[in-house]
Amino acid sequence: MKKLKIILIGCCLIVMGLALHYVLPRVSVVEVVGVEVKRTDVEVGTRDVYMIQTRLIGGDKVRVFRNEDSWLYFKLNSANLQTQAAVFAREEKGTAVAIRHYGWRLPLLSMFPNATSAWPVEPGYRHIPIFNIVILVFLLGLGFIARRAFKRASGKLTELRARHTPGRADNVPSSSPSSSSKSSPASDAGHDEWLQSDQQTSSRSDKSGRDD
Repeated sequence: MKKLKIILIGCCLIVMGLALHYVLPRVSVVEVVGVEVKRTDVEVGTRDVYMIQTRLIGGDKVRVFRNEDSWLYFKLNSANLQTQAAVFAREEKGTAVAIRHYGWRLPLLSMFPNATSAWPVEPGYRHIPIFNIVILVFLLGLGFIARRAFKRASGKLTELRARHTPGRADNVPSSSPSSSSKSSPASDAGHDEWLQSDQQTSSRSDKSGRDD
């Protein structure tokens, strides 16, 4: 039962970690090299998806972002972001742009991270994820409070069960008064010998007194 509990807790932590890794935003410093409008098929027809094509600063590795509205981050300005990315693509080569995005790049499923915002930065810019730190600290504090509340509730439940469970008296054999009053044969023999020696001593003293 304990192993099953540990496995369930581990699975929950893995799922929560993957969900946070997908949802929490990240920032990539790249160079925008182009934009594209990709038409995709959906159940009711087709729809246009904005794509932003980038390349890492000082390297040949490319990254492609999709640019779609997202209620998760209250992003409703995909067209404006696409125009801004097109302006960055026409600027001087090597211009560093920071793109905030979330999601995963899975080629097998044709998944791309979704860009939420973009702004020009210096080539050596390093982003500090303050928002992610605040969210993680908040979740850790919430988990600590929930754990303490669970332990308190579990302790109260155990105490309540103990109160409603009838106690079991220990079967301790009681000694009878008659057994305590009985003496062992060895002690009786010693007592008789002491009486005999005392009688002999008293008789000798009486005899010596008569002789005097």
